[in-house]
Amino acid sequence: MKTHLSVLPILACTCLLLASPNSLAQQISVEITIPKITTQPYHKPYVAVWIETQKRQGVHTLAFWHEQKDWFKDVRQWWRKIGRQQSPAYDQVTGATRKPGTYTLKISSKELATLKLNPGEYFLNVEAVREEGGREFIRQKITLGATEIKRYEKLGKHELGKVIISVMP
Repeated sequence: MKTHLSVLPILACTCLLLASPNSLAQQISVEITIPKITTQPYHKPYVAVWIETQKRQGVHTLAFWHEQKDWFKDVRQWWRKIGRQQSPAYDQVTGATRKPGTYTLKISSKELATLKLNPGEYFLNVEAVREEGGREFIRQKITLGATEIKRYEKLGKHELGKVIISVMP
């Protein structure tokens, strides 16, 4: 009987840790489709993916695909909200521009934990800009800290195809 009682405080502590507002055990997956556009010359788009608070304050850049630094400011929404203030912070998530196709970003619970985000509502943004092309901005409200899987699907009109966002507990 004593062995069962001694386990209870450990279980109670574990439950409290799991329910703590600062322990956000989540994973975010963002699937981005860059459509094939037949135009000459074709330039691959610059794409930025980032999280904002409900008050539209930039929190963190999740991905930034680019070529030349001179054109960063052309990804206007991202640049104004988060890019110009956090240049060292997005260096670790940058990469080269991508050709048409579907790409998946996975943001692990460990990565999210470093952002120290509290459970609640945020916006996940995807912006694409192409030289001698167009501009596209997709914004989706997401909930972090939910106990069930949330899936959001947006469809771009020109520079972006389908964007699927999944938030998993």
